[in-house]
Amino acid sequence: MTEKINEGIQNCYNTGDLVEYLKNKYLLLWWETKNDFPRFENETTYFNKLKNESQIDKFRKKLFIELENLPKDKDDGKEWYNNILSLIKNIEFSILGHENSSIDFFADKGYSLVTEAFLDEARNFDSNIEIYDIFQAIRNVWIMNSIQILFDIEVELTPSIFAYSMLYPYTDNYLDNTMVSLEDKINFNQRFKEWLLGKEVMPINSHEESIYRLVKNIEEQYSRDQNSEVFKSLLYIHRAQEQSLIQQKGYTLPFEKDIIGISFEKGGTSVLADGYLVKGQLSEEESGFMFAYGVFLQLIDDLQDVKDDLVNNHMTIFSSLAKKLPLDKLTNKLFWFIEEVLNDTDTFSSEESIKVKEVIRDSCKIMILEAISKNKNMFSKEYVKKIEKYSMVRFSYYKKLKNKFQKDFSPDDFSNICIILGKNL
Repeated sequence: MTEKINEGIQNCYNTGDLVEYLKNKYLLLWWETKNDFPRFENETTYFNKLKNESQIDKFRKKLFIELENLPKDKDDGKEWYNNILSLIKNIEFSILGHENSSIDFFADKGYSLVTEAFLDEARNFDSNIEIYDIFQAIRNVWIMNSIQILFDIEVELTPSIFAYSMLYPYTDNYLDNTMVSLEDKINFNQRFKEWLLGKEVMPINSHEESIYRLVKNIEEQYSRDQNSEVFKSLLYIHRAQEQSLIQQKGYTLPFEKDIIGISFEKGGTSVLADGYLVKGQLSEEESGFMFAYGVFLQLIDDLQDVKDDLVNNHMTIFSSLAKKLPLDKLTNKLFWFIEEVLNDTDTFSSEESIKVKEVIRDSCKIMILEAISKNKNMFSKEYVKKIEKYSMVRFSYYKKLKNKFQKDFSPDDFSNICIILGKNL
């Protein structure tokens, strides 16, 4: 039976439907992935959790003091810049225990300089852009920078990286906005599709004008004639976004809609497009890793947003199950699915690629544990108690930490740190 399924999946690839091929391939991997309790290296004792929390609080307070002494001229104050960098590296070592600093690794690759350049370009592009939208876009810039490292390409801010990352807040947030009617979203999506196809359809407002300009930015780097796969990848994510609107149509019966397929396609095509916009062309193996990377990022996002999705009647695999059963085994499956993807040695097996994969693994673990902490009532008490042992801090601390950082630091503080680190290198 499995051989016949694999043959059918391969036929999708042979007939040219790359996304259908990748979606079915990784759905099969998902179904075959176990749902046992995940494997962690070591438990963190209660005493060490308190110790870690104390270290984080000290870091937060010291960082606050340093930012209060921000030099007026950002080209001066080398010692101050080094203090900020030292604080960040020390907290990384004391909490994560990384002897070879990830901060140094990514800084040496040019992340800070890219971040500074992106902040400047984003504000030049739209002087009224919200700082939250900039943060959201930066997250994708960093993902695309990590893909540059995987491909052994120089880390830099290209026109396509800037444009595609800015499309996130301009399109995703609009499509997720519950105040915008489904009809308006569908009409906007149709105009967006025309732009991706290279057709000259006029935007109807300033918001759409910004999106149109971003598509043109991508065309500056990639010719439609010579890089058709790049623009196909953008149409893939557009199709997935159209499909994802089904998730916003309210509660659906089990098996009425392909909710898991929609989630896989939306997440997978997002990072698949990242890959094409970074490299231009991808092998089958490379496109597979990009797609799977996007899938598990999407599933983590769905787990993080499960409460909001329930309130807004948005259907994901987590929100559709949450009212019926604990999310224990589904979350276990997510942990193991990530391991299956990252442990694949067929692609990206260089020393630097392995380093990037380790960072991805650690980051995903923290994001999932934080998601469990804020949705504890959707898991069994036994599960929460067991998995909390592997968290660096107590689950109750995650929310406190978020509140403290929001209270102490403004969005401009984050911006200043990024600029400072860039100047320092």
